[in-house]
Amino acid sequence: MNRHSMQPTQRGFTLIEVMIVVAIVAILAAVAYPSYQDSVRRSARGDAQSDMMELAQNAERFFTINNQYAASRAGVPYVLPFNQSPRGAGARYNINIAFPTPQTFVLQAVPTPVQAADACGTLTINQLGVTGPAVGTDGRPCW
Repeated sequence: MNRHSMQPTQRGFTLIEVMIVVAIVAILAAVAYPSYQDSVRRSARGDAQSDMMELAQNAERFFTINNQYAASRAGVPYVLPFNQSPRGAGARYNINIAFPTPQTFVLQAVPTPVQAADACGTLTINQLGVTGPAVGTDGRPCW
């Protein structure tokens, strides 16, 4: 009988091997999570821009019929039909429309606290299609 055949074979991982794997996973997560958060913020910005464009189109439709962006009924401004996505607690932007004159409008998408870290901040568009800001604090285009 061979002396080596009598020894039991050891299987499994050592504590050092497990700790190395945990360290590698932690490093990957530390790199990936901020990138994921940035991607979520950019996606929410795109949703807000889409919503603003939809609302601007509704305002233009109203303008073609009434020759003004805002109509007032007993001092209450007309509200354009619009469904922001998503609304309520999940909203990352609050979209507001203002009518400085009956011939002009300004749309603003103000970030909620969840979206506050977005590099572009408050997004705007007016009746001429002028958007802002053009570039975020990170140097990337906002629109």
